[in-house]
Amino acid sequence: MQAMAYPLQPRAPFHFGVRGVGVEATTLTAPSDTLFSALCITLRELHGQEELERFLDRFPTPDHPEREPPFLLSAGLPYAGEVCFYPRPLLPVPGLEDNPAEQKKQKKITFVSETVFRAWVGGGDVLSYYSPDNLLHGDRVWVTDDERAGLTDRFLDEDTGRVRMWAVGDVPRVTVDRVTSASSVYQAGQVRFAPGAGLYVLVAWRDDGWRDRFWEALQALGDAGLGGERSSGYGLFTPLAPQPVDLPDVDGAGRWTTLSLCWPLPGQEGVLQGQTAYRLGMRRGWMGSPDGRNLRRKQVAMLEPGSVLRTLPDRTVYGGLANVTPEVFETHEVWRYGLALPVGYRRAEGGRGDG
Repeated sequence: MQAMAYPLQPRAPFHFGVRGVGVEATTLTAPSDTLFSALCITLRELHGQEELERFLDRFPTPDHPEREPPFLLSAGLPYAGEVCFYPRPLLPVPGLEDNPAEQKKQKKITFVSETVFRAWVGGGDVLSYYSPDNLLHGDRVWVTDDERAGLTDRFLDEDTGRVRMWAVGDVPRVTVDRVTSASSVYQAGQVRFAPGAGLYVLVAWRDDGWRDRFWEALQALGDAGLGGERSSGYGLFTPLAPQPVDLPDVDGAGRWTTLSLCWPLPGQEGVLQGQTAYRLGMRRGWMGSPDGRNLRRKQVAMLEPGSVLRTLPDRTVYGGLANVTPEVFETHEVWRYGLALPVGYRRAEGGRGDG
């Protein structure tokens, strides 16, 4: 499957909120539904509500599962230098199925480099790339020997002697009461990338007619900010020229792994059958529409990136838009993006070769 990778060069920290107390918590990556919502809001600001509705009418929903979307969108995934990272497939590491102690350690891995990812999903010798030295960022990122050498040259933290491509933490902030002028300190989560690192977005185009509008919206979004805490200057980025990426195709593969959140439509429950592995995440939060910023969207459970799912006959699009319009809101419908960006998973089922 042909896709385009759009690097997002950070100009400020990011904040991608997760459920917790206040704004202390943040994820490293930009969820695909967050990206899609931000693009929709930007499209409306640039071209109006009518153009946005024409765009949304292209995507499948429970009432219109037959629709063909103009593109499939990944999460905003990390890159560092020339190395792009992918979500770790949620099935056990191939070749370590009979080693419970090692498998427990490997469960910490969240991201793998593109080289490791292609070997994993394509049935290659993944363990030829494995050594404890190749696990970076607290054993959460798996790279090859050559990649580790290149990343060490460019991203070595002299204070710790370790590779540091990004930092996820929090910073103190102050709020002042408008009436009493009393101040209070709170913590705000942030993701800060080292120079030469950032996020990238994969887009599998199915209708080239929307490419120019997408690029226009992405450029405007870079100046407006992506994610939370934008009023404090967070989320700014510069989109760089896209590069083609050839992803392993789903055709002929019995399973696939998703690079985005996925909300299977009615009739697609079969993706969960057989030797699959998935994780559910609750998606919730406030509306971003200028017509209702103080309203909470309905929550919905979605399959998280890295889930390994079953291929269904004669199907190329999995998932759809979920209607999360608050009950009290009647101005327009509110949708959450839940289409998978599927990558073929070709490891044999059963035995030591099973992924």
